[in-house]
Amino acid sequence: MTNHPASDTTTPSDADTSPELPAEENQILAALRSTSMRAPLFWSVVGRFPFYLVGLALVVFTTSKDTGYLSAGLFLGAYSLGTALFAPLVARRVDRYGQTIVLLATGLVYPVSLIGFVAFQSGSMAVQLACVAVAGATVPPISGCIRTLWRGTEGLEPAGISLESVLFNVFLIGGPLLLSVMLLLASPGAAIVIGGVLAAAGSIGFATTRASRTQPATLSGARDPLGALRSEGLILVLALVACTAVRTGIYNVALPAFADDHGSASGVGVFYAAWGVGGILGGLWYGSRSRRWSVQVSLRVGMVVVSAGALLPVLVWDNWSMGLALVVLGSFEAPMTVILYKIISRTARATHVTEAFTWSSTISLGGSALGAQIGGLLLTSPGTQMAFLCAFTVLLVAVTIAFTTRHRLAKAL
Repeated sequence: MTNHPASDTTTPSDADTSPELPAEENQILAALRSTSMRAPLFWSVVGRFPFYLVGLALVVFTTSKDTGYLSAGLFLGAYSLGTALFAPLVARRVDRYGQTIVLLATGLVYPVSLIGFVAFQSGSMAVQLACVAVAGATVPPISGCIRTLWRGTEGLEPAGISLESVLFNVFLIGGPLLLSVMLLLASPGAAIVIGGVLAAAGSIGFATTRASRTQPATLSGARDPLGALRSEGLILVLALVACTAVRTGIYNVALPAFADDHGSASGVGVFYAAWGVGGILGGLWYGSRSRRWSVQVSLRVGMVVVSAGALLPVLVWDNWSMGLALVVLGSFEAPMTVILYKIISRTARATHVTEAFTWSSTISLGGSALGAQIGGLLLTSPGTQMAFLCAFTVLLVAVTIAFTTRHRLAKAL
């Protein structure tokens, strides 16, 4: 492996080195009051809120045309595959050319592709597949861009990353709810188009903010095929992200099955809402507190706590106990998400920061898909408890990785 100069990585440190806000001041409120980040934050919410809506709307739109779940799976798979394959490449273009031009380009192509998918509903399936794959490949890289901006703020990065964790759960809950409202007022096709237009508005609005326009391109010179993945520290943290994503994928299959087994298949939405509420509460709590431990200690403690929380779904007996377990689990996971984002920020090559953040999303998508397959296999015979137990085991693997690689991670930080 080629050695890179020290300037290509973040400053080594075992403890937090960014200026801390006073303990008595709520750090998330301080982040919200930041004049430089106010506009990017607003447009990032507008642009990312419909991301979960679009995926669900694709399925509803396809099945409403009596084409069956096979076609729905093909379209959703093409959309997800496009995102997984091209999101890191799009993010690398951000690092090379700056945020503005890439956000503007994806903000135009993404909605046009979705509109094309809806418009060709009576035409060739191949054309629809192409449209939805292009849409997946051009999802505006708003998440990576705003996390890069938070990284450059004076002392606000921990609060900003905590806010990102909270917003993730808000989008997780709000996207499906927004779809439900749209389906009451319009058609599934209209919901897809509106979702694409909202994402475009957020992307273009974000690109026009001063913070985004003045964010310099960091990547120049010869092209490196590995890019952000040349950082060993990033590889280690992505392994942890993969484990948590596989666990999530198992839950995505096991939770609906659990709800069905307990007489309320439609109640699975409540499970996800409880999970999201727990994440919001945990993110707000963690983001409002000053840091006492180094990021490495926080990582190991956090992985142990999250793994312990993953035992709760194994022990539940009805829908109410499952909902409570998911609230607790979500509150444990939110601080862990913040810690992982912070480590990604520190281990990312200085020239590939946006790409590094985007890899975490790509690994999450792929891991979740793998977990869904594992969950489906387990549910064919042993039942939901075995699936939840398998999810707990996957997190034990993550704990093992966190402890056995701690010295190598220390060198990368």
